[in-house]
Amino acid sequence: MEGWPRLGPWWLCHYNKNPIRDIHPFYADLMNILYDKDHYKLALGQINIAKNLVDNVAKDYVRLMKYGDSLYRCKQLKRAALGRMCTIIKRQRQSLEYLEQVRQHLSRLPTIDPNTRTLLLCGYPNVGKSSFINKVTRADVDVQPYAFTTKSLFVGHMDYKYLRWQVRVSSLNVG
Repeated sequence: MEGWPRLGPWWLCHYNKNPIRDIHPFYADLMNILYDKDHYKLALGQINIAKNLVDNVAKDYVRLMKYGDSLYRCKQLKRAALGRMCTIIKRQRQSLEYLEQVRQHLSRLPTIDPNTRTLLLCGYPNVGKSSFINKVTRADVDVQPYAFTTKSLFVGHMDYKYLRWQVRVSSLNVG
């Protein structure tokens, strides 16, 4: 969970009980399309419960440390507490793996700010939309001499007259 802020300021700035409710509706819809929202919320809930259990174990063993009469006994209490905490975390393996998979996938998505000025490039296949994005933005889009090479969403960012713009490509697939 600590790795989530690396995704960018737009996604999950901090973890709380309702991270889906605190994000922009665009990203909530994207999250619901890419992943099952119920499964995601269930995994977050299980991690939250595990966090509370670890906190309770820590409080219990800190209370017990007051009664440790030697350094050896205090170390044994510390070892027992860490063992219980590790067991709690090990039981959350599936939830943690699922959330890590979600985090890795989301980190590969382009940064789209719904509140920033956006230039949307639309056009027929093989007319130079990707080449235009490569020239005017910092994006690195693959350009090939044949049609239909843009297979996913590409977003580039540029500054024009001291204003930040994001440029998106959309193909008009005529069929």
